[in-house]
Amino acid sequence: MKYSDSVFDILTPVELLYSIEQSFEKYKAVKQRNIESLLYVVMGLTHLREWIAPGYECKGKCEKTPKNDEEEFSKKIYENHDGFTTIRMLCNRTKHLKKTNFSTSSSHDLSFDEWTDFDAVRDFNKGPATDYYVDNRNIIEVIEAVIDYYKKEWFIKQKLIT
Repeated sequence: MKYSDSVFDILTPVELLYSIEQSFEKYKAVKQRNIESLLYVVMGLTHLREWIAPGYECKGKCEKTPKNDEEEFSKKIYENHDGFTTIRMLCNRTKHLKKTNFSTSSSHDLSFDEWTDFDAVRDFNKGPATDYYVDNRNIIEVIEAVIDYYKKEWFIKQKLIT
């Protein structure tokens, strides 16, 4: 069996970022929010750091001294970016059902006539989710801040995107 450093046709961190951004734009473009798209974005942004610096592990703190720009960036986003911490904790909460020190919630304010995907409705009394929140902050704001940080502090600085 041959092993690869890619996942299907996503070969690089830039391509993973592009995939995450495309999913996020689709998520934002509709009134009825898709939890599956949101979870892909959350998990993708959490693990993008590991695509940039494979093998550089941080648990609680990054104990290893960074050896290159990739590891330095990985440490910086892991230890110093509140939005990334929120995204990472959401990812781990999703994967492991770990307790966290923040609350999550959703809003449901579409009329029945506005429902576009009946299969995605988890509770017919509430209707489909129209937004998701972490400690009353819209998750869209958190994700936008994390994507912006990745782009400005890594991809643009490394001249991987313009």
